[in-house]
Amino acid sequence: MILIVQPRLIFRKKAVELGVKLLPAFHTPSGIPWALLNLKSGIGRNWPWASGGSSILAEFGTLHLEFLHLSHLSGNPVFAEKVMNIRTVLNNLEKPQGLYPNYLNPSSGQWGQCKSKD
Repeated sequence: MILIVQPRLIFRKKAVELGVKLLPAFHTPSGIPWALLNLKSGIGRNWPWASGGSSILAEFGTLHLEFLHLSHLSGNPVFAEKVMNIRTVLNNLEKPQGLYPNYLNPSSGQWGQCKSKD
């Protein structure tokens, strides 16, 4: 007997498995995820060159679309909840000169280094 599995279902299953593996990246005091995650241990960290050990706005900002879609595909709201928390944190922070800085410290939930051109 040959079992035929639709490739789309396989990719969905793998996407959900990866999403679950990525959830420990959000285990920070602020809920802002680490940039780097050891998928085996679940231990996260940020790039050593990032301002004060901060997460990078462009990196964690791109998770929004993917994690919302993953919640839709899986029926599991946890993925959407994680990225909606990012939005809540960002909305509650003061924006220097009305702009989002590049770095956000996941431990303190505060902006990292802010550079502006006056």
